[in-house]
Amino acid sequence: MRSIDTAGQPPVRRGSAGRWAAAAVAAVCAIAVVGQSLAARRDARRFPPPGRLVDVGGFRIHLQVQGDDRAGPTVVLEAGLGSFSPNWYWVQQALAPHVRVVSYDRAGLGWSDPSPAPRDAGTMAVELHAALHAAGIPGPYVLAGHSFGGLVVRAFADAYGPETSGLVLVDASHPDQWARWPVPYADRIQLITLRTMTGAARLGLLRLGHPFATVSAGLPDRQVAELDARFALPLTSATEAAQMRAWERTTRPALQHAASLDDLPLAVLGVGVQPMGAETLDALQEELPGLSSNSSRRVIAAATHESLISDRENAGRVANAILAVVDAADGRRVEATWAEREPHPADA
Repeated sequence: MRSIDTAGQPPVRRGSAGRWAAAAVAAVCAIAVVGQSLAARRDARRFPPPGRLVDVGGFRIHLQVQGDDRAGPTVVLEAGLGSFSPNWYWVQQALAPHVRVVSYDRAGLGWSDPSPAPRDAGTMAVELHAALHAAGIPGPYVLAGHSFGGLVVRAFADAYGPETSGLVLVDASHPDQWARWPVPYADRIQLITLRTMTGAARLGLLRLGHPFATVSAGLPDRQVAELDARFALPLTSATEAAQMRAWERTTRPALQHAASLDDLPLAVLGVGVQPMGAETLDALQEELPGLSSNSSRRVIAAATHESLISDRENAGRVANAILAVVDAADGRRVEATWAEREPHPADA
């Protein structure tokens, strides 16, 4: 039997298969990044800013203004953690026949440019104030904040009290939410999730399926598509992460030391459907009316956190709460003006 002489044969290169696999993964990721970039450009053409972009000192904020300029406060709508103006569509449509109403996008969200400043509630309130004045929309204002937006409108009222005629907290976040959440380190878990989503967005993975369906369910098709297009951008998740990072570090202590609202008109709207942390969230919501001596609270039993503004019927009730605070800006009690607009207040 003849022996096999391996002399002169090329050595077996261990790990070459691993290098080929790594190269293949890198190629796929590169293709995915290019695909995401092309899709984002396509979306920019399909969905131009529906409102106006105003410069606030090196970057632009997107404002959508509806309704005539008339006597009384202008209503300003502040969206949730990563959301922006289209989420308020039904509420804004219900308000526009009665008041001038502004929905807008915080820096880094929607059609607004990113800001170089930290993403704490106080800084975002300053940017909102600058945008309103740059657009020629002076106070007074009634501000409505949904979810995380509730922290921003509270910071605005603290910084610009003389220009604030009232607040509406729409299932709003409480500054102590993460400190009192029953699951330890929930805020850190949320932050890690958002950072992961930023990476996924760079690869176009947030365009697969409909991952944000609960946020936009009930809105018109155009607004759903606008939300999906902007949620798919890495900047959106990165901005959310920056807002989360500043929550405990800056936003919470600042609001804990905010001045009293005294008798500023305040309406607090809650929901009856809480899939997670219901006991904690309900307890936090029950504390919010105590921010003002002129407040009222109601719960929409069938509403979820998201459907409170995306469902048209619920949005009409949110609009009534806002108009009740507008009515109360002349010194009346919120409880009375709200009862005039919603004769049967209690769902729960």
